[in-house]
Amino acid sequence: MMIETLPQWKAIAAMARNRVIGQNGRIPWNIPEELKWFRKCTTGHTIVMGRKTWDSLGKPLPNRLNLVLSRTLPSIPGAQVIRSLDEVEALSPTPNTIWIIGGSELYNQALPRCSELLLTVLTQTYPGDAFFPYLGEEWQLSDIVDKTDRYEIQRWRRLL
Repeated sequence: MMIETLPQWKAIAAMARNRVIGQNGRIPWNIPEELKWFRKCTTGHTIVMGRKTWDSLGKPLPNRLNLVLSRTLPSIPGAQVIRSLDEVEALSPTPNTIWIIGGSELYNQALPRCSELLLTVLTQTYPGDAFFPYLGEEWQLSDIVDKTDRYEIQRWRRLL
């Protein structure tokens, strides 16, 4: 008898010390080693992003199933448009990790579905217009994955 495993929902984000994740549709910092971490975690998996995040990327990220949550976009070459988070599991190959990659609105909607959050917290503040949401009491810091003079990568787990 084969038991089907459901995909795991996780979120990954980088935020400045003042919770900024974006400014004018762009990430306001450039930290190559943090981008390598993001690539390592998400490659080979499903990534879900909002339309504004898609606009900032401008192209699908390679070696990942790119899903874009949008009420208005028609179709996108190299990505699939979804209208609700309920569509994600039907499209995501099992057993695959579903990574929520932003932006602000999507994090607010999707964090209740996630069991884990990998959050890079930068030591600096940056000006911005997009912010990472505050985590509720259902989230607990599990461990520090990495720490440098510029950032700390935190693993958070949602208490079930």
